Amino acid sequence: MKRFINIISSVILLILVLIIAVIFAPKLFHIEPMVVVSGSMEPSYMKGSLLYVKEDTGGIKTGDAITFYRHGELVTHRVVEINADEKTYITKGDANQVNDVEPVAWSDVAGVPVFDIPVLGYTASFLGTTQGKFVFIVMLIIFTGITILTDKKMEKTNG
Repeated sequence: MKRFINIISSVILLILVLIIAVIFAPKLFHIEPMVVVSGSMEPSYMKGSLLYVKEDTGGIKTGDAITFYRHGELVTHRVVEINADEKTYITKGDANQVNDVEPVAWSDVAGVPVFDIPVLGYTASFLGTTQGKFVFIVMLIIFTGITILTDKKMEKTNG
């Protein structure tokens, strides 16, 4: 039974550490994780991926993917044309047949994608919900409880 509890405790700890590492640690480097919610950039960025976007927007050129605000939503598409006079980009999703209708103002660019992790966006989306936060907190409580109980039993055995 003790071995089973140790395994469960280790698995919960590993999950908690991984969640913190992939969602929160990149923020230390000004990289924001964002969830890909459509297939417009497939196969470059698959729907459900966790996309990491660096806030630095300097040096964007034709062919680069950018993440920008459009009507309050974040969108990631590829730059197909730059209009330096109007300070806008013409963009297009890799899977789309035509360019986006609206140009993207340079000021609307949130950043440049650095890398992505397929499928992990579904987990990140879930953790952003009330139920996801509840599950995270319950896992944290279970891990803490197992650790405390294991430590107390070890004290009784050794002391």
